[in-house]
Amino acid sequence: TWIIKILQKYSHHRVNVMGDDYIISKDVFNPKLYYTSKFMAENINVKPNDIVLDMGTGSGVLAITAGQIASKVIAVDINPKAVEYARKNIKINNLESVVSVMHGNLFESLNKKHKFDVILFTPPYLEGNPRSYLEHAIFDNNKKLISRFFKQANNYIRKDGYVQMLYSSIAEPEKALEIATNLGWEYETIAKKRILTETFYIYRLRFNQQ
Repeated sequence: TWIIKILQKYSHHRVNVMGDDYIISKDVFNPKLYYTSKFMAENINVKPNDIVLDMGTGSGVLAITAGQIASKVIAVDINPKAVEYARKNIKINNLESVVSVMHGNLFESLNKKHKFDVILFTPPYLEGNPRSYLEHAIFDNNKKLISRFFKQANNYIRKDGYVQMLYSSIAEPEKALEIATNLGWEYETIAKKRILTETFYIYRLRFNQQ
């Protein structure tokens, strides 16, 4: 956590990811520093008529990537700085007509009338209790957040929709998937990438509505 905070403080606060420009606060994950944002963005596969939810949007990189194709994107974050900077980045990339940002803790700011074709989710996965807004993007103690997410997400997904989630080999992904499957979700691995001693997985999860 200390290393992450140092990197956040002293790294460039204007970056380019996959050809798009972003401005970044030290209190919001820098998508240029961490492989997860780019890897997830590279594997977004949405259709022009899709309505997309980016849960935990951070800088807005996934929402912006999806918004270049999808008809509508709603981005949500618990961090007010993330909301502020995601809105700035959406404006920089001329997507205000497609992408909107809401402040909230998981689904609490959404109406249950909202139904999505795709929900993008890169949850925090390290053990620990968050004590700052930035740490909400790092820690998920005892996987409580991922459990809450999958208990609620089926209320916001369309019949043929899916969740696209990134997770890390250093955080016992099998336990995260067990939580999801016990709540009625079925998954497949759609991408994986090894970086040094860590492997990142991207899963597609569909809710079994039977």
